[in-house]
Amino acid sequence: MSIFRTPRARLFPTLAAAVAALALGCGGDLDGPDGGDAGGGGGGMVDVALGAVLPVSGPNASVGKEMADASQMAVDEWSARFAEKGFDLRFYLQDDASDPKQAVSAAYAVTGDSAVFGLVAHYNSGCFLPAANIYAQAGTMAISPATTNVEITRKGLPQIARVTPHDGVQGELTAAFVKDHLKLTNIAVVHDKTQYGQGLAEVFRDHGKTLGLEIQSFDGVNVGDKDFKALLTKIREANPEAVYFGGLYDEAGFLVRQMRELQMTATFISDDGSFGQDFFDVGGDATEGAILSFPGTPLDKMATAQAFMKAFEAKYERKVQNYGPYAYDTANILLAAAFQSIEGGRKEVAKMREEVVKNARAGEHDGALGVTRFDDNGDTLNQQYSFYKVENKDWTFLGTATRGGAIVTAAELEAQAAEAAANAAANAEGEGEGAEGEAAPEGEAAPEGEAAPEGEAAPEGEAPPAAE
Repeated sequence: MSIFRTPRARLFPTLAAAVAALALGCGGDLDGPDGGDAGGGGGGMVDVALGAVLPVSGPNASVGKEMADASQMAVDEWSARFAEKGFDLRFYLQDDASDPKQAVSAAYAVTGDSAVFGLVAHYNSGCFLPAANIYAQAGTMAISPATTNVEITRKGLPQIARVTPHDGVQGELTAAFVKDHLKLTNIAVVHDKTQYGQGLAEVFRDHGKTLGLEIQSFDGVNVGDKDFKALLTKIREANPEAVYFGGLYDEAGFLVRQMRELQMTATFISDDGSFGQDFFDVGGDATEGAILSFPGTPLDKMATAQAFMKAFEAKYERKVQNYGPYAYDTANILLAAAFQSIEGGRKEVAKMREEVVKNARAGEHDGALGVTRFDDNGDTLNQQYSFYKVENKDWTFLGTATRGGAIVTAAELEAQAAEAAANAAANAEGEGEGAEGEAAPEGEAAPEGEAAPEGEAAPEGEAPPAAE
């Protein structure tokens, strides 16, 4: 298995470079390969495209827009390097509107564009599951920045991968966090009957039982419904300590709001599908005190994510809410794999597709999320989830849990970061002191290539200059 790393200079642009990229435009082509700028390939350039199928309309449009913009940003940063090799790089975006049927149509559209070498694939598990077979049949690498249903990567398709941990990880870690950190036991579970929400709720329920959680009830609601008071009145009679919801922000917001209207004091707990500004918009003040999970370590505590966060805000004049960094890394993994194929002499996009499939899941990929590696199924090996408490419509970090490891609290993480910073400063100071006045030891010749020019002595207290 070959090892390659995406160049850090491309994954972490300077702020000035990101702002300069504004001139290239910030929206993908929604018209397809025959519309607008999608033709490409002018002046003898080879037309190539990074595809994407994301929900830029419908109930999850704000999340999809952030992922699309992050993917576009990656394309903008790579376009000059592709042009130097004779390739006209573009971004081809299709909208799945979080609808499985539309997702299938969009998957056929993107893979039908012969210039597409790979794609950033889907926010919803219910969309990626039926579309995955289409990508496999087309031989096109599809990496998801957000889908988490466990069945997606169990199909054994080499063209499929994702950069987020699956729901087996999220459900297990959330159950452990509720039991060991929140110290809650009696739980009512609600889900939205989708492959994502119900699948996650089942993992939480089943693993929670093995940990000693008392699951008082397990109920489903329909996506799009807004009145849950009959169900909540029934749940209230059992007086649970917490209500866990597997689903997305709309239903989560209505649930927590109506819980408070019914004077329910149970802690509201939900998942990454509810994480973001939209949860506050729907739930309002009732979201106060809610506990939510989200993949990985908090981005504001990761040095690798800072360049992306600043560049995204400068380019789009808004802050990152949730899955932008995941889409950005997904796009960069695909772009790096395509560029590796180009450097190997490939000119035919059909052959490039084959090599992107071979390269994208191989090795290690440096990005905003740190280092991403995939297992044989295409699942990320970064199996962490962090937990947040809503305070004044903002996210207060509580801790990070790792599958097979302990929960690291916010205080412990801060202490680790401070210790690492102190050690780095001490090492830098030591290196500076060691370099000062450094010269070849007495009686020894200076290293090869560092002798002083003939007839000149090296200045006192300095090593002889290196030969050019």
